[in-house]
Amino acid sequence: MAAGPRRGFPGKFFLLFVLGCSGAGAFYIWSVGIEKARRDAGGVLGYIRQNSPASSSSHAGETGPAESTPAKPWDGFVRISIEDAKTIRLVVVSVQPQGEPITLPLMGRTDYDPNTLTKIRPRFDTLVEKVWAERGQKIRKGDPLVDLFSTELAAAKNDYQTAWVQWQHDLRLLKMKQTLLSELAASKQVVIDAENDESKSHLTAATVEEKLRVFGVSEEQIKLLTKNLGVAPVPDDRLRTISDKARMTRLSPVDGIVIQRDAVPGNLYDNNDVLLTIAPLDHLFVWVNVYEADQAKVMVGQSIEIRFPYLDKTAASKVEYIASEVSKDTRAIMLRTSVPNIDGKLKADMLVRATLKIPPVAGHTIIPRQAMVVMNGAEYAFVQKVEGSGSGIEQFARRELVVAEERDDHVVVQSGLKPGENVACNGSLILAQLYEDQQMVATGMPLK
Repeated sequence: MAAGPRRGFPGKFFLLFVLGCSGAGAFYIWSVGIEKARRDAGGVLGYIRQNSPASSSSHAGETGPAESTPAKPWDGFVRISIEDAKTIRLVVVSVQPQGEPITLPLMGRTDYDPNTLTKIRPRFDTLVEKVWAERGQKIRKGDPLVDLFSTELAAAKNDYQTAWVQWQHDLRLLKMKQTLLSELAASKQVVIDAENDESKSHLTAATVEEKLRVFGVSEEQIKLLTKNLGVAPVPDDRLRTISDKARMTRLSPVDGIVIQRDAVPGNLYDNNDVLLTIAPLDHLFVWVNVYEADQAKVMVGQSIEIRFPYLDKTAASKVEYIASEVSKDTRAIMLRTSVPNIDGKLKADMLVRATLKIPPVAGHTIIPRQAMVVMNGAEYAFVQKVEGSGSGIEQFARRELVVAEERDDHVVVQSGLKPGENVACNGSLILAQLYEDQQMVATGMPLK
């Protein structure tokens, strides 16, 4: 009899639980309203049905296991709506073919033209008695340079006078024997011998005369040596003294400026020594450094502009020579041009700035400087897709460029673009950021 009340306790507890839930439900309905209570009840029942094991197993039996749809791989295009493009003020420009030459800025210096340098040498063993010209002095053709004294020169003048006198003797003897032959007073053999002697003495005199010219003796001085050696010479001035024959004043053969003076009065010199060096004033060489990376752009005959920054002067010229070796010190290639020195203000070793004009190349294109972006050390442009997406969204593909020249306002592209294509100009940096973001989302890796 005692077990009966213990068996009835769970039933009473369940009854009290049901009554409590009913009261709570009635209070909830009274507080939110019956319509709201119905909607909430429906939502709860639907959730229970979807997440109950029976529902899941029956749904799986009907349709099979659920498969996730893989996302499409990113096609590499940056997409932006027309409204967003207006917001960021995106501007698209057309790629143009290169029409103007590339300008390559270079540095260089001036130098004298070695082909026109005049080096004054004695041409024989001599003593320098006096130097008339100083270093840096401007001289004209015919101005005195140095006074020389040489016994070798005196001996050459004596040899010439001796040979000339002998030739005149043989010439007069030949004429006399030819007269005798015409009068049948001499044989033909005698005349032939006289002709032979005259020819030999004439050649000897001519050879010695050329030697004087090599020594630098002027034509006037050579004629003066034979002036009084005729048939009736003046006794007081026939041979002249050895002292006079040993002296000679070297005259300047050209106009120019003395850039080197090594002659010192009282010193002895031979024909290997340079007494003075004279440079012309009409033009100068200009040597310009071109680095190895730009050597393929340079050719003989290209236009080059030379600017003298400290004289506020410019000169137009052409490339005349390109060196065949690279400097070990500067790792640059030397090219040469020449400029006129009209007013004589240009000097050797002056600093110059040169602008080399490289003609346009077929296939090269030009875009505004703002259209190029640099990403991780490489140059790119965003090229607009021609047909677009058809839903008011513009598409841009990133294109790597090979740049031939970069200026402040434009870029000359060697490869990567074609004339007529459209590239983003203003707003290209925003497209680059969008490209980097989409690359990160699509691959999970940072931009490369």
